[in-house]
Amino acid sequence: MSNTDTISDSLPSINLDTHPVRQGFTLTFDNRITVSIRWGSCNYSDGRTNAECAAWNADTRDWIHVIGFNYYEDDVLARLSTDEVAKFIYMASTMTIGVNG
Repeated sequence: MSNTDTISDSLPSINLDTHPVRQGFTLTFDNRITVSIRWGSCNYSDGRTNAECAAWNADTRDWIHVIGFNYYEDDVLARLSTDEVAKFIYMASTMTIGVNG
């Protein structure tokens, strides 16, 4: 089990996972939202030009849908471009849990 398999209790935190199947990272922000960015072989990604993104409440572990993205009946966003990944991280870091998530 890697550090990214569990949610950190610390604020803020960065966890890196270099395993080829689940390669990526998580970030937990002061607003208690954790984002996961993945491009491993078992993720919704081509492994080079796009990544899979998801967000959840770091305390309750409930999924959060980040404002500005269409989820299409899933809690995970597939194949986001680098610009979309940057927007996803920014939007998640500025959201307020309970209002938007």
